[in-house]
Amino acid sequence: MKLKRATFRHIEAEIYAYNDTIKAIEELRADIILAGRQGELGAAVGGGGYITSKVERRATKLADSLLLREMERITKAIAEVYAKSKEEVRRVVWVKYGLAIDWQPPQELAQKLQNRNRFDLTARDMAEILAVDESTFHRYRTGFVYGIAEKLGWY
Repeated sequence: MKLKRATFRHIEAEIYAYNDTIKAIEELRADIILAGRQGELGAAVGGGGYITSKVERRATKLADSLLLREMERITKAIAEVYAKSKEEVRRVVWVKYGLAIDWQPPQELAQKLQNRNRFDLTARDMAEILAVDESTFHRYRTGFVYGIAEKLGWY
């Protein structure tokens, strides 16, 4: 079965935005946890007649945040697939998407890409920088995206 083009592009957009998403998750958590810190931490009678504290309500809000959970699920899938990837795949992912999780690209590869904008490079250019065949570049890139889709249950 083949991924729909829109799904493939969505996963690619998530890969490009991985570092920004991690920052957004941290900020969202902090906003939820720190919300209401101005008031006292006490107890209040809830709608069902039971006593709930503001801390409990914040914790529930944090746990129930659908946006937060989906962002965490996607970033976790990307990180897991990345962690299982071979060195060659990591190189392709770094050149294509600029993503390096607990990995440093080789110095010579970083120098080749230093004064170039990855968004202006064609697949052929990226394959030349990586010293691989263009079909190999596509195979690694597609395999990485499909691995993420599989982890997310989108494939």
